[in-house]
Amino acid sequence: MSERLKQAEVVTRGYVSERGPFKMKVNPRVNKPNPDAKVKKEAIAANFDYSALAEKHGVEATSEKVFEMAAAFQGGAATTPLFAQRGPKGMNLVHVWFGANFELFRHSHPKYGDCLYYVVAGEITMGNKRLGKGSTFFLPNGQPYKYTAGPAGVELLEFRAGGGVKEAPGLCLDELSLEAIDHLIDNYKTNKPLWQAPEHIGDVAFKQQELDFGDVAGR
Repeated sequence: MSERLKQAEVVTRGYVSERGPFKMKVNPRVNKPNPDAKVKKEAIAANFDYSALAEKHGVEATSEKVFEMAAAFQGGAATTPLFAQRGPKGMNLVHVWFGANFELFRHSHPKYGDCLYYVVAGEITMGNKRLGKGSTFFLPNGQPYKYTAGPAGVELLEFRAGGGVKEAPGLCLDELSLEAIDHLIDNYKTNKPLWQAPEHIGDVAFKQQELDFGDVAGR
């Protein structure tokens, strides 16, 4: 064992917090979305709580529309787990990518607790605010939110640290009407040809630079 590794072992040995011991994950690659994957209605029903919308429009009509939406956004989003700890005080970190102009549906995650987001590359529009790289936003547990990715797409880091409700749904769909979902479906179909997931974390920055300054490498 090298002297450097010996020193690292000495530094980390015995240091354990209530969240767990020292841990690392080195140079992860981004998970690739599969636009051709078959969307199963049972999986959508299990992972999306759309009960509030179903009360207004009926279970059958709502479930069909939500299934259509999920099929339409295939290939436009990907998540890569980077770090996970169990327990009520555990910290979790996920990398999230959305393709160009992807309009994220209004939703919440009451099961998983408070969440802090950091924009790694690209940009989003949330309300009347444009959030570029380095921007952050914090969501208290269960707060509904939505945003739209910029023309280069966006990469975000999602930090969670306990505070969820164990029995609550993992994802609540908080759109207010089936017409709103139709709008989302149109957005996904229009922008699908533009979606290209990054190979590595941060690659969207190159697309953003090209949009902002032109093809610098080609000059």
